[in-house]
Amino acid sequence: MTDPSTHFMKMRKWLANEAVLPEELSANFDLLDEEMGSRGINVKWFGAVGDGVTDDTEAFKAAMAMSNKRYKIFIPAGNYRIRQTIENNSRGIFGVGPYVDGGQSGTRIIWDPMDKATDLLPCIRIKEAGIKAVFEDFSIQGIVSYNSKNLATWINKSLFEQDLYDMFQVGAAAIEVAGTATPIFRNIITSQVKVGQLLNSTSGHVSSYDCTWSGMIGVYCRINSGDYYYQGGGISGAFAGIMMGTILTAGHRGGFGAFLHRTHLGFSPYAIYQCIDGGLEDYNKAPSVLGLSGLYVNTQFEQCGEAAIKLLPKSSTLNLRMFGFGFSWSTTQHTNNPSAWEYALPDDLKHPNEKQRYAAWFGTITAPVVFHDDLGKLKKSTAIGALGTAYIDTLTGDKESDLSGLSVAETVIRRKLTPLYTSVDLQARMQEREHRALMPVSAPNLLQNPEILSNWTVSNGTISLVTADQVPVPISNEMKQVIGNNPVILKVTPDGTNSPSVRIKFNARSLPFKGDANRNLAMQYFILETEFANTSFYASIGRISAQNGEYIFNDAATWKEKGWKHLRGRELASKTGLLYEFSIGFIPPKGETYIAGVMVTWDHIGSYSPYPHHYVPGPFEIGGQGLILTDSVTGARYQVSIVKGQMQILPVS
Repeated sequence: MTDPSTHFMKMRKWLANEAVLPEELSANFDLLDEEMGSRGINVKWFGAVGDGVTDDTEAFKAAMAMSNKRYKIFIPAGNYRIRQTIENNSRGIFGVGPYVDGGQSGTRIIWDPMDKATDLLPCIRIKEAGIKAVFEDFSIQGIVSYNSKNLATWINKSLFEQDLYDMFQVGAAAIEVAGTATPIFRNIITSQVKVGQLLNSTSGHVSSYDCTWSGMIGVYCRINSGDYYYQGGGISGAFAGIMMGTILTAGHRGGFGAFLHRTHLGFSPYAIYQCIDGGLEDYNKAPSVLGLSGLYVNTQFEQCGEAAIKLLPKSSTLNLRMFGFGFSWSTTQHTNNPSAWEYALPDDLKHPNEKQRYAAWFGTITAPVVFHDDLGKLKKSTAIGALGTAYIDTLTGDKESDLSGLSVAETVIRRKLTPLYTSVDLQARMQEREHRALMPVSAPNLLQNPEILSNWTVSNGTISLVTADQVPVPISNEMKQVIGNNPVILKVTPDGTNSPSVRIKFNARSLPFKGDANRNLAMQYFILETEFANTSFYASIGRISAQNGEYIFNDAATWKEKGWKHLRGRELASKTGLLYEFSIGFIPPKGETYIAGVMVTWDHIGSYSPYPHHYVPGPFEIGGQGLILTDSVTGARYQVSIVKGQMQILPVS
């Protein structure tokens, strides 16, 4: 029997000149159709050479036209140079396997677009005929050698600092998924492109098995239609593995909703990164943008150069489950060793003192979410500027989240919101309780007297006590209302290199202080920093350490205004009620810091007292019939009164 490809070539030549097939070809058409449905259409039938030099674009386009949404496209082993976007018109594309090394040949497409001015121009655009079409066993290689060490070549520093997509130079994409296409990818490799996989579709349901998505950005979720699936393989990039944006679609802005199973992330400055690509004005007006959602199982964040996750402050992460990180840090500096694992941002994009501050950055996290430690926790970097493992701008929700994978002791939460404090009116009323003018009898302070210097311990500096007339900025009217006109103030002088912290124990003969489990605690203090915590803002964190490595009010506050700052924490409880000490960290390593009115109480914030009992700071007058006291031994009650200048004590029935 004649090879079907021979019949195909005859038919193709005849159709170029005649409208009706001769009987010879017509008799073999059914055989040809069956064979092409099984084996696919070979691009070499249309003149593709695959020598890495010849422009094979027209051969690929002709194969696509003949496919007519009926057949797959087969690409034999070779190097196929493509110079214009191939619009998919097939039921899928398959090769003999991507190139692995010099001794193992495969199917490689070299993407060298003539159009260098259009951003994210794809080599293959899957839009038509893309419903469950399968693309497998080939690679796409661009012509730009993106690498982490020289990122400043392709990234504008000032725009990078604003998280804007416009930071990137124009570049090409390997594969774009657009329209309603829902393709399936198997054993695909991308490299030397700006974006490996561009998610730009409206239906989601894109699946990837054992693929290696790489480039400057491995996967860019430009339009988040959700329901993406990745199993095996890896996602990495010279800048980021997975990048998502803020473009408005289907009623929400940006985000990335995916299931990742046994997929390697990292080997990049950022494993997951979010930028503003929907316009700065739109972002500024929006109350929030979507962050992460989905399920991450056995997904490892390896050799991260700057952070495993870096989301925008306005991002909202919810319905997320991560069962461990498998996390490791890359070195912070680049050498001239081309084989070394070095994925940090270069110094001309990020100053060495500011690198690797946190392994993960989140905006708002709405409980319940899970960051479990099954596959290991995030680790604090040993870099000079490291501050913790994770930073959460806002933690909210009415259920409890599992944050164990973030290493809770070194996770900073700027603020927590509970349903009780979502009412502005209620917040205002709670703040009124702090003022001595409205609440003259103070609640007991659970800490050892904070106005006694010996009760404090300091790291990376020295401490002393000063008066209100010895501080560089006068105490505020609010301070006078809360802690009085003449407060005792703690002065912290840093060593000039490291960030100091101060600690004070709870008031107990032996620690831990035995309190009530699951009873709400409240804390407050005033702080004046004379130098920025870093180059742009002041910062402070006050937290309670409790039994079993538990931390309460592990919140970082940041602000830009000079002067005294009143910091508070409410509505959090210890699971055991066994408390050790209260500490204040993130104190700037330069310049003096002043702290006053440190107090931890049960239930609610009250007017300030340094003592472990109810206290009135001024004279206390009792009129009428006197004062009733209870005998601490017998329990009997007595009325104490003054009669004609003489004290009288009478039992009360």
